[in-house]
Amino acid sequence: MATRVLLAILFTAVFAYATTVQRLGLEDLAKKAHTIVVGRVTNSRTYWSPNGKVILTNYTFQVDESIKGQAGRNVEITTIGGRIGEVELRVSGMPSFQTGENAVVFLEQSAGYQTVLGLGQGKFTVMAGQVVNSIGDLSFPDGRPGVPTRMPLPDFKTRIRTILSR
Repeated sequence: MATRVLLAILFTAVFAYATTVQRLGLEDLAKKAHTIVVGRVTNSRTYWSPNGKVILTNYTFQVDESIKGQAGRNVEITTIGGRIGEVELRVSGMPSFQTGENAVVFLEQSAGYQTVLGLGQGKFTVMAGQVVNSIGDLSFPDGRPGVPTRMPLPDFKTRIRTILSR
C-alpha cells in the first residue's frame, strides 16, 4: 500500500507542477508523526531503488533533540528524488536537505523507509532561531493554498509539546 502511495506521488509530480496532499496542521503533524527530532544533516547518499525504477536519497540526520519518539544519535531520512549522473528525478513538494542544514522533522514509516510526514509540510528549516516550512509546491484537495509556518524555534517546540501533552 505504501509503495503505491509513493508511486502515486511520483506520477502526480511527473504530470503536474504541484503535488496534491492532505493538508496537515501542526496538531496533525505532531499527532501522526512517530518521531519528531531537531538536528542537522551531516551526509546524503543518492541511489536507485531496489527495483531500479526510482531514484532515492538518504539523508543522515544528527539528532540534537528528540521531541517525540525514540531516536538514536542519528536517523536516516529517505526521500524520492535526486541526481545520479545525467538522470535527475524531482518530485514536486518532496522535501530535500543540504548538508549542514538544521531542521525540525516530523517522521513516519512508509514502505520500510523513514520519511518526512506530509512531504514539505513536515520539514521545518531552522535559520536564525526561526523555523519555517516550504509548502509552495503542494496543492491541497480543498484548492486553498498552503500557508507556511514561521515562528521562533523555542515557541515551536513548546507548541509541539503542548499538543502532545493533551
